[in-house]
Amino acid sequence: MAETEKLARAARNAYRRAWAKNNPDKVKAQQERYWVKRAEREAAQAGRERKEAEDGREK
Repeated sequence: MAETEKLARAARNAYRRAWAKNNPDKVKAQQERYWVKRAEREAAQAGRERKEAEDGREK
């Protein structure tokens, strides 16, 4: 990684850390949305796998 890329990454990371520190409510809301979506996605996947297993037993 070039030196300018390292500096740009460090600047981005510093900005994001400062933003997160100043907006804890927004960070918490985003994390909550992420985990809700992930749980829904995993539940749907488990349902598909269960259905596929049931369909395989019926044949």
